[in-house]
Amino acid sequence: MAGAIRLTILALGAAALSACASLPFVGDEFQSSGAENFAGGSQLAVLLAADDARALDAAFVDAMDTGVAKSWRGRRAAGAVTPTGWSISNLRPDPDARVPASRNNIDLAPVLETELGLYVLTRNANVRLGPGVSHGVAETLPSGAGVDIVGRTVRDKWMLIAHEGVVRGYVSETLMIKAPGTELELAGGPRRRGALCREFVQRLTIGAERDQWRGAACKGENGEWRLAREPKPAADERALLLD
Repeated sequence: MAGAIRLTILALGAAALSACASLPFVGDEFQSSGAENFAGGSQLAVLLAADDARALDAAFVDAMDTGVAKSWRGRRAAGAVTPTGWSISNLRPDPDARVPASRNNIDLAPVLETELGLYVLTRNANVRLGPGVSHGVAETLPSGAGVDIVGRTVRDKWMLIAHEGVVRGYVSETLMIKAPGTELELAGGPRRRGALCREFVQRLTIGAERDQWRGAACKGENGEWRLAREPKPAADERALLLD
């Protein structure tokens, strides 16, 4: 009798473990498999079941690819993804920092010298989509405009420039000089390749719990979308957080 009772208890325990294993939460299944959890910026992400995460995944990728807001609904959760502007990561001292971009068709294939500082245009300059005169002209900036050089191609010296805080495209180095007062600054930081990112606003509802947050996703080398990591606080901000 005692042996039969013990076997029954073991069977019940195995059944309970099997039931728990059948609840495919993102935190258990998706993260361990290396798949992306596109609700990762929310405190509700760990509550998202795997079938709902798949519904979010399809809507998220579609929204990032098309730039059109997408709503989704699963069995237990629902939400919406609204794409906003473009940005570029991996060009600042903190590679997670993102710089707003005016368009998504800027050529980011070249490896660039970064952290080159402020320059001034010496005459009207065509801003091109890639480093060379064979690339299309995106816009023209006037002589005297100040530009922040976020990258310079290693061979032919085309500058990837930001104007008024937004990356615009490439300008030939021959059309600019260092900004007054910055001539003695050391130029030429680490060599990096920029990554295209799209900013978004996302909303998630699971039962009675709701959350809304902002984030960004960046394109990997294979063209897949991955959530961008948030930049680390600056040294003075870290000191404030530790106090």
